[in-house]
Amino acid sequence: MKKLTLIVSIIMAFILAQIDQSRVFSHERPAQSKIIKNKNTAKKKPAPKRRPAPISSEEQLKKLLIAKLSRIFPKEEVSKIFSDERMRVDRSIFQIKPPECKLTDETSRPHTGYFDPDCGILIPKSLQRGMDFIVKHQETLDDAYEKYGVEPEVIAGILRVETNFGSYLGKHSVLTTLYTRYILTPARRNMALEQIDFFLRLAKTNGWDPFAVQGSSWGAVGLPQFMPFSYWHFAVDGDNDGKVDLCWDKEKIEECGRADAIYSVANYLAEHGWSDKVQDQRKAIASYYGTGGAYVNAVFAYARALKNLMSS
Repeated sequence: MKKLTLIVSIIMAFILAQIDQSRVFSHERPAQSKIIKNKNTAKKKPAPKRRPAPISSEEQLKKLLIAKLSRIFPKEEVSKIFSDERMRVDRSIFQIKPPECKLTDETSRPHTGYFDPDCGILIPKSLQRGMDFIVKHQETLDDAYEKYGVEPEVIAGILRVETNFGSYLGKHSVLTTLYTRYILTPARRNMALEQIDFFLRLAKTNGWDPFAVQGSSWGAVGLPQFMPFSYWHFAVDGDNDGKVDLCWDKEKIEECGRADAIYSVANYLAEHGWSDKVQDQRKAIASYYGTGGAYVNAVFAYARALKNLMSS
């Protein structure tokens, strides 16, 4: 009997061991199968789309510029201009040297602006230049006033503030200046493209060497310092000689007639809302320079001073 009980106990122990082992396997398998299932069914994240690298090199930007201009001009002409050895990035346009005021004792100091007491626009010598200009070109100025409604003193004020009646016209190649701004100033790239477009139109129409025309560090040209877009749209043939000459050539400045510059300034202001209202006048002058404030105040102050002197 004891033997039988012992045998039964051994058999039961064996059976229980098998059951426990099966439980162990039953616990492990689902977990393992779950892992395998997850590996097979897990969605792979799509690879991020590669954005095209921004165009930044001069060569890339030049190619893009040529492509855009070739929609307007023959590609051969555009390619010839932009492959010219004179085409370059001119970083000096960003290195603006603060003007100095030269004093009578032959010393100098920093210029303090439009109303500098020794070198500003309202000193006697400056006002005399304005009066001389008005007297010399009185007939043309009166004609422009009759046609556009812009007083001679205001036109003189703009020409005084812009170039001191032609004393300084700028020393930078207009084309390389605009090209430099296209390459180096992304925020103004579209503006530079537009100005290059109209400058090339002007050069082609007038037979200019596009690299010979000089102007400001922004690309403004001539006595009234018109940007190419404004030159194309608002400059006027004031003397009816069949061409519009704003006197950008320093070597010919003395022989260059002033009628085109006078009429062009008046036309620009008229096209930008000039009227008898002071508010409209201020807005028109502000649009001429691109901003208001000190520039507008300077032009009006000079014009008022001339009126007072001419009427006294």
